[in-house]
Amino acid sequence: MNFIATYLVEALAILGLVLLAIEVLVLGISTFVLLFAGLGLLLTSLSMYMEWIPTTWQWALIATTIFTLLTSIVLWPIMKRAQQTSEHKTVNSDLIGHTFVLPEDVAPDKQVTYRFSGIEWRLISSEPIAKSTQVEVVNLQVGELFIQAKETP
Repeated sequence: MNFIATYLVEALAILGLVLLAIEVLVLGISTFVLLFAGLGLLLTSLSMYMEWIPTTWQWALIATTIFTLLTSIVLWPIMKRAQQTSEHKTVNSDLIGHTFVLPEDVAPDKQVTYRFSGIEWRLISSEPIAKSTQVEVVNLQVGELFIQAKETP
């Protein structure tokens, strides 16, 4: 016990790092309790190292409590916002409505690529479309153009 009292600053820093490691590596930042406590311990250790507060167990307990509360008040809204699921929005792109002539036959089970604007796009169609047919892009995802035959008026 005398050893820990002698090296209180280092013990607090190590305990803080252990709590942060458990929170990040084991729990995947799913609970914030260990995160805030670990940050509080690190800030207490730093304060004692910089000699802003006395190096005693009483001050360690008080400062850790205060720093844990402060970090939780400051970081709680940020962490809560980071855990919210993002809304999936439909893609609005200038490519939707783009028309072009097919370089080869397209079918739902056949993989065909089309080079446009320096990118190789995979063409996806729900029905077979013959080569040299004018098609229109109706939707897109990353690297994929969903096409359909363009109706002529």
